Amino acid sequence: MSLNSSVCRFGQLKCRVIDALPEGVRPSCLVVLNHGFGAPGDDLVDFGPMLIEADAAIAGSCRFVFPTAPIDLGPMGLPGGRAWWPINMARLAQIHATQDFEQLTGVEPPGMSEAGDLLTAAIREMQREWGLTDAQLVLGGFSQGAMVSTHVMLSAPFTPALLVLFSGTLLWREHWSRLATSHSGTAVLQSHGKQDQILPFAAALQLRDFLIETGCAVEFLEFNGPHTIPMHILQRLQERIEQCIRIGRE
Repeated sequence: MSLNSSVCRFGQLKCRVIDALPEGVRPSCLVVLNHGFGAPGDDLVDFGPMLIEADAAIAGSCRFVFPTAPIDLGPMGLPGGRAWWPINMARLAQIHATQDFEQLTGVEPPGMSEAGDLLTAAIREMQREWGLTDAQLVLGGFSQGAMVSTHVMLSAPFTPALLVLFSGTLLWREHWSRLATSHSGTAVLQSHGKQDQILPFAAALQLRDFLIETGCAVEFLEFNGPHTIPMHILQRLQERIEQCIRIGRE
């Protein structure tokens, strides 16, 4: 199988694009996965080839796009690291220690809306270029990438075939609640480690419950482990993408 890999710019975001489609063939499913805080822009890129090589339906239908977050963390002592918006890691550690999640859920992180606007514009450009609808979109990410994906889904508004939240958390509850009423029925795949030392497991449960209360169809996968994406979670993502492809063909 021959893989195609290129670097493109959509809106203001640099993106890695990967598929196995013959030249000139448009995808019927767009998978956009966003990396977390402090990771390089290509942090999740290996997932594309892994999923393409594991499944013929994905290989024949999907185009994977991995956007690079807009903020360069090099000047802040993290060479190669990127962020969707700044995070005070000391404050996050305090929240983890005190379990005072109101500091997470009660306020808008400065810069989140701006990052959401950039990601929204990029995805809309991808959809226009390849002639794809929201029903042909799988949107998600890891950690901060999961958070910006949730915000984009609610505020754009997108209604993707699947929202994928690896190790995310609930933010800005009051605002998200006002937006969520128009997303009843949205399919969500959410995972989180019970020993996560970055984003507490209890906060992930709050996100799960929030999404269920607003009418989303949430599949929640917990695992014994830290702030990561285990292989069995990726295998479940593969199965869920397959389902999206089948539904899109019906």
